[in-house]
Amino acid sequence: MTVEAPESEIFAIGIGECGSNLVGSYLAKSKKGELPPRIREYLVMNTDRGDLLKARKKYSISKKRTLLYSDAEIGVGGKFSAGYDAVMNSQDIILNQLQGLGYEGISGFCIFTSFGGGTGCGGTPALIRLLRERFAKEEKRKIFIYVFGVLPFDNQSSEAVNSIWALSRLLRLQLEEGNMGPDLILLLSNRTMLNRVLSMQRGESVDLLSKTGLDLADVSAEVRRTSTPNVLGQVSTDLPVKMEEEFVELINPLALDCIAEMLSPGVPEIGKEVLPTTDIGDFALKLDSVVVPAMYDDLSIFPEIGGVGSQLSTAVEYTAANCSLTYMGTNPGASSVFSVLSGPKDIARVEFDPLLKKALTPFLAKGASISPTYCAFDDDKIKSSLLLLFGLPKVPELYNLLEEAKSLIELHSGDSELKQHWFKRSKGTTQAELQNAVQDLEKLFGYYMKPEQK
Repeated sequence: MTVEAPESEIFAIGIGECGSNLVGSYLAKSKKGELPPRIREYLVMNTDRGDLLKARKKYSISKKRTLLYSDAEIGVGGKFSAGYDAVMNSQDIILNQLQGLGYEGISGFCIFTSFGGGTGCGGTPALIRLLRERFAKEEKRKIFIYVFGVLPFDNQSSEAVNSIWALSRLLRLQLEEGNMGPDLILLLSNRTMLNRVLSMQRGESVDLLSKTGLDLADVSAEVRRTSTPNVLGQVSTDLPVKMEEEFVELINPLALDCIAEMLSPGVPEIGKEVLPTTDIGDFALKLDSVVVPAMYDDLSIFPEIGGVGSQLSTAVEYTAANCSLTYMGTNPGASSVFSVLSGPKDIARVEFDPLLKKALTPFLAKGASISPTYCAFDDDKIKSSLLLLFGLPKVPELYNLLEEAKSLIELHSGDSELKQHWFKRSKGTTQAELQNAVQDLEKLFGYYMKPEQK
């Protein structure tokens, strides 16, 4: 008798205000109160009581699925070292609450966080270390940990410093014995997602904005008033805090659609084709550490008229250029890519796999790996969707963050101990540690910082 393997399940954790909003929005999309596929349970956690209560009320989250930790209960004020310490000092209550929700036997965790705030960017590496030690030591097995990290808006130099430190820290943790870091870091950008929304047709934008109570004309005028072209030729959106908060609800769906598609079951089902059988861990095994997702969910392919290869090439080009959730320029030059094509049976065919791989070639660096395409059909879907996960692509947006971070570090550097005290007071670290973080990212992405991109 054949015994089917159980479907992989994950635990979702939202840390900080941004992470809680993402998890809350994601689960709010569930039908009839059921959790989405793959998600066994979830927890939203914060160091700020007010923000946690706001998330509970907004998304109707039960008390058992929320956790307030840290002594102050008023947040960490953008100080990532305090965010890190808050998790490490609350290990028992965090693990006890996760255990109470039933996290034994799961395949892994998806952690949703901000790379700009102190609670999220500081607490995320500490939380990953805590989970690694718990499962490696007590269960003697490997779990997969994916981090969905949101890059901050422009012109917030303190948050830029946090982002650079968080990315460096997470990547460095991967190098430690036993890999104490995440398996994948998926970059989501507030600025890029906002630009995607504002580039929609007016009718679509009005419909979306009406849900936030904002007027498109007012938003466009405010963006024009406060925006200047940045070094990448994009619009730099320095929005007022209230408007920025409203846009969180506007841009979240873009990220959530990618996440939902990525976590959709990829196991064989009766009447469906899947090539190859995929699991949660496949993404980490076949992609580089830093990933930019892109998804086009309104795809139309017409096999009956022929020329499927050219149709897929057009779809890939559009998806990479217009649907990535972090700006990758016109030539991503990714080191790896994983693609998921899904839709009605006449679209998601196994034989489209080589055509899709060929269409992806112009967007990859020489020698890059292309994972076998995961093709699945769902006759309930009217439109098809194409999800592309680019491993270690060009991320010129990081150049802006690096420049902002370096400027702030330079501002507080000097011979005066009193002046340098800013690093301890504001970030809880040293000038040298932040400079090392900058150097880490410059070396990792420096190859991509061509003169024409600066």
